[in-house]
Amino acid sequence: MRVAFVGHLCIDRNVIRGETETFYGGGVVHGAVTMTRLGAQATVLTKCAEADRGNWDSLGNTGVEVLFLPSRESTSIRNVYPSDNPDDRQSSLISHADPFSAPDIERLDADVVHVNPLWYGEFPPELLPLLRSRAACLAGDAQGFLRHAGEDGRMEYRDLAAKAGVLTLFDVFKVDSKEALILTGHEDVRLAARAVRELGPRTVLLTHRGGVCVYDGGELHESPFTSFTLEGRTGRGDTCTAAFLFALRRMGLREAAAFAAEVTSRKMQYRGPYRG
Repeated sequence: MRVAFVGHLCIDRNVIRGETETFYGGGVVHGAVTMTRLGAQATVLTKCAEADRGNWDSLGNTGVEVLFLPSRESTSIRNVYPSDNPDDRQSSLISHADPFSAPDIERLDADVVHVNPLWYGEFPPELLPLLRSRAACLAGDAQGFLRHAGEDGRMEYRDLAAKAGVLTLFDVFKVDSKEALILTGHEDVRLAARAVRELGPRTVLLTHRGGVCVYDGGELHESPFTSFTLEGRTGRGDTCTAAFLFALRRMGLREAAAFAAEVTSRKMQYRGPYRG
């Protein structure tokens, strides 16, 4: 199985307990490294400034194929965790790479394509029909379709216009509890997963503080996370999505949910991508 991850690399400035740490990551890094370490082939289609490319040399060393596209700047985000709740995160966009365009995605050749943008506008929704025609399985992360940056850079979540028309293009759509609430108005994760599914995607993968909830219109299954650290919180959803996509090709929905929760729980014990 060959999986392509589409999204910006990111220079993360994480503030945990008042201490700032810098990481060269991005959702596509966590997803692609997880996929590779599980035994599948992974490609990252991304954009960053040429001067910053060397900061992600380790990505290629893991076996991930990286397709760099030019950009004037790189994306950088500041994440502040003010409490011990891993879902309590305040993010600000410091800088951003150029958005993707139609010619950018003509290079993709994969069995599964996961669209994993970090901010709204990074991957314009109008490109999704073109990508849909090229992917046997199309997955997407709600974050990059709901998270907007204000003039001061501060990120805020907004509902997606024409969301039913957009979400119906996805075979797998990943949301967290906050994103599901914005899309559906439901705080209960089971009700939220069902309501997101009604908007069009074939299968919904919902992560929350306690674990994973998946729903495909017929079966709904939940699997818990084990213990976690705040330092391991970054990349939770990206790791979970990659593990779920890997498992879904090999096992049933219940087993795929349990597998994704187990892999994600391991990753949340430490900083950086899943180690295998």
